[in-house]
Amino acid sequence: NMDKLAESGVLFTEGYAPNPICSPSRNSLMFGQNGARHIYNKDADWYKKTADWLTIPRAIKKANPDYKTAHFGKWHIAMVPKDAGFDYDDGMTSNSGGEIFGDGFLNVKDYTLTADEYMKANKIENPSNAKRAGKPSGHWDDKNAKDIFGITSRVKDFMKESIAEGKPFYVQLSHYAAHLSLVSRKETYEYFKNKKQGERHTNPEFAAMLKDLDTGVGMIMDFVKKQGIENDTYIFLMGDNGGRLSLNQIAIIDENKELAEAYYSTQHNRNIPLRDGKHSFYEGGLRVPFMAAGPGIKANRISRTPVTGLDFLPTFTELAGGNIEMTSAIDGGSMVPLLLDEKVETVERNSEFLIYHQSSHRKPRSAIRKGDFKLIKYWSKETKYKNTPKVELFNIAEDLGETTNTIDKYPEIAKELETELNRFLENVNAETGERGIEGAYYRLMDDLGKR
Repeated sequence: NMDKLAESGVLFTEGYAPNPICSPSRNSLMFGQNGARHIYNKDADWYKKTADWLTIPRAIKKANPDYKTAHFGKWHIAMVPKDAGFDYDDGMTSNSGGEIFGDGFLNVKDYTLTADEYMKANKIENPSNAKRAGKPSGHWDDKNAKDIFGITSRVKDFMKESIAEGKPFYVQLSHYAAHLSLVSRKETYEYFKNKKQGERHTNPEFAAMLKDLDTGVGMIMDFVKKQGIENDTYIFLMGDNGGRLSLNQIAIIDENKELAEAYYSTQHNRNIPLRDGKHSFYEGGLRVPFMAAGPGIKANRISRTPVTGLDFLPTFTELAGGNIEMTSAIDGGSMVPLLLDEKVETVERNSEFLIYHQSSHRKPRSAIRKGDFKLIKYWSKETKYKNTPKVELFNIAEDLGETTNTIDKYPEIAKELETELNRFLENVNAETGERGIEGAYYRLMDDLGKR
């Protein structure tokens, strides 16, 4: 179904999440702002000052007050959904929603020691010498795996109600799949369990979860067509961060929440030819599936123009019919000209640079891209990467896997990019060090007395 969606519109081969981690990426997407302006800002209380900030639903409603708006699924944004402008929502859902077990919740961390003991007692082989993860990837069967079909049902009800009222609508489906635990329907799991393994993709649990997610996407596409609104409706699909690089231990959990089996996964380097994955500022952490289909978008298009989730807010606002002024804090640009005219190869933003940043409650790292060149900056010493702090420069057109640091070959390009990066971070008052605070979402939950 995702293939069909891509074929019916435009597939962006250089689509980027705003951040290589889910929560800051979701915050940035909702506000159309670089994370350096908020979640990684020196002002740790920024989330208390968002009353007049543009959000996607607020901007759409400014463009056309008739719009009905809804969000279903994972939220994990430092703002109450209704305060963000949504008429319908699932509430302040967070990371934990990704591990729904039936009608409740299951913490896979509880199975860490049990899985270790099982593998040791049963002399389970570790053929790829996988490193032990902090917790196993738990798999269990569920008829409503990851609430894929619950979310889809709520979205269909919302769309049906909006259509009946003759109202235009915007709905955001933030699926828990393919995040965290590898949950799927029994029949989907059995399909892949009985299938010959691939050379690199060897995990039936992940494959099954992705197939169930794909089924959910297809249900939405079919519903739009069945309702006769296909020629008036745009569908966008993107990931919120790069794929997890490896799966390590797998814990199979039965319907009684007991460990049934455990083994070491041989599925690693899942983002080849991209380097690294989630949490990383290499392409494997930032580059994501990104596609769009709808009226005026030519089918079977492939675009190599870099686009980002930051572009959604101005894009959706324009598609909603509004010509509202974007504040200087909006770092994305409207993709509408690019979507509707295949001769267009740029997105007009407030900067010619694509900038990515994290700090505060995480190791400070940044990246900046202009044209074919991308610079990555590590602000502090890190055990995961050699010889840090450091700065690296890659030509991603010639070296997609970011294998060769060309900083000595192109010192002037590196100087320009680092100068622009530092200037932006200084101008937006970004934090570039670490401090002992939790993420803004959890501090907001404490303020609301919900944790």
